[in-house]
Amino acid sequence: MILSVDFGRKRTGTAILDLEINIPFPHKRIEETNPKKVKRALMDIIEEKNIDTIIFGLPLSNSGAESEWCAEIRRFAAWLETSVNCKIIFVDEFGTSKEADIILRGKSKKTKKNSSDLIAAVLILETFIYLKDKEKKEKSFEDK
Repeated sequence: MILSVDFGRKRTGTAILDLEINIPFPHKRIEETNPKKVKRALMDIIEEKNIDTIIFGLPLSNSGAESEWCAEIRRFAAWLETSVNCKIIFVDEFGTSKEADIILRGKSKKTKKNSSDLIAAVLILETFIYLKDKEKKEKSFEDK
């Protein structure tokens, strides 16, 4: 099982990917600003869902450069990694918040607030699936 994390200052969205069906599902929105409490909540999900891989989204710039917020996400992930036995992967999440806004267009303000972080976490997993499939195709092409 894979967990994706849309790490935020106020809210953190999570989504789960069961590799048997390869479809990401929104899981839990963590409404917490205290990093220790976010870490504890993620550790609970990891234990409950038997997670072996965690995907963190990094909001890279248009040029692919990392911001200070990316460095903060990397620090948090490294800190989490000291307490769990999971592989941690980072993927570019550029545009996921805007895409979530588009998906939620026309919905109430409350629905947008409650869902945007979860949708962003699902989009992070979709990016991971796409990159993994692309890598497999390139490898099989090279093997021919």
